[in-house]
Amino acid sequence: MPVYGQSYWAPAKTRAAARRPATGTLTADVVVIGGGFTGCAAAYALAHAGLDVVLLEADRLATGATEGSVGAILPVPDAALLDVEKEAGKRPARVAFTELRKSSLDLAATLKRLGVKCDLSATSLLVNAPFTNDAARLKKELAARKAIKLDGLWLSPEASRRALVTETQGAMRVRDAAVLHPVRAALGLAEAARAKGARIFEQTRVKKTTFTRKDATVAFAGGRITTRGVVVATGTPGPVFHQLDRHVRTARGYAVVTDPLTPAMRKLVGARDALYTEGTESPRFLRWLPGHRALFAGLTGPEIAAPLRAAAVRQRANQLMYELSLRYPDISGLPPAFGWDLPVVTTVDRLPWIGPHRNYPFHFFAVALGWHGEAFGWLAARAAARFFTDSATREDDLLGFMRTL
Repeated sequence: MPVYGQSYWAPAKTRAAARRPATGTLTADVVVIGGGFTGCAAAYALAHAGLDVVLLEADRLATGATEGSVGAILPVPDAALLDVEKEAGKRPARVAFTELRKSSLDLAATLKRLGVKCDLSATSLLVNAPFTNDAARLKKELAARKAIKLDGLWLSPEASRRALVTETQGAMRVRDAAVLHPVRAALGLAEAARAKGARIFEQTRVKKTTFTRKDATVAFAGGRITTRGVVVATGTPGPVFHQLDRHVRTARGYAVVTDPLTPAMRKLVGARDALYTEGTESPRFLRWLPGHRALFAGLTGPEIAAPLRAAAVRQRANQLMYELSLRYPDISGLPPAFGWDLPVVTTVDRLPWIGPHRNYPFHFFAVALGWHGEAFGWLAARAAARFFTDSATREDDLLGFMRTL
């Protein structure tokens, strides 16, 4: 029977015993708020830089958007380069795309170096053009990428059909992508941070932050922390920083994982050795999982009231299964095994907010990372470490609120 409302990654995860909540009066160089992939990555990067770090997670580590993730390290943002250039400007767009590719490679290398067991595997990303208009737009996107020396290769309809075994008018192949188990990756980074001295607390909800000219205070039920730095890695600004809600757009995405493909199906759907997405207005995303399963995601739409979410997950999961069968008719009739939803937080100009904000001294924000936040999360972690060690670069400014000034 399908399991609706629970991520595929949840049953397979292995967790250490719950870490105790924070209590009392503490001090730290930097406090990280949020224990998802981005927060765990930031805790490690900051501790690796020699800073005394405290991480506070309101629930359990690697839940929320991390547990709902597709589990992909992508060298591209959610939106096309041409679209981001129109919305954010050419320089911020080009910096984001260039830095994200570097971040993808560096994250994969870091996970390998740390020995994090998260099923990490290098792959390519194929951006399919199902229809003729999509192909024309993708060819323009490829030309824009090549103009700034980014990787990309056009596959003819024949080559694309051999690779994808689905309807196609051609595809763009991008290297330097990878797949992983997102929960295990986040927990591995948290453990690496702890090994470098970071103090990690679960079940600790931050109530507010305040600041003076000298430092900031992070208050939570049962105590507070005095610090010179705060990293906000909560996806959305959240209730503590609700004044920044106007800078983000929160939607809800959906994902489904199938039962294992039968041997006959496996012969008919191709090599299954690349990530799949589409160069369309509302793309879907497909990755193949161990055990011959497919993970298919998309259908981003408005937030739904809590009482209606369970019904929405069931309906969207079955819609995704239907759409998957349209792309791959040979697996029609395969039932879903898991279906779930996740928050998708973006911005008007399609780029995340990674950096300080002038109204919040000592704070560094890493929010609105979009659908596939792992590579942007690592980019934010490294940028936070540079910021709090006084080594920020000029490019870092274009990733945050400074680009709107």
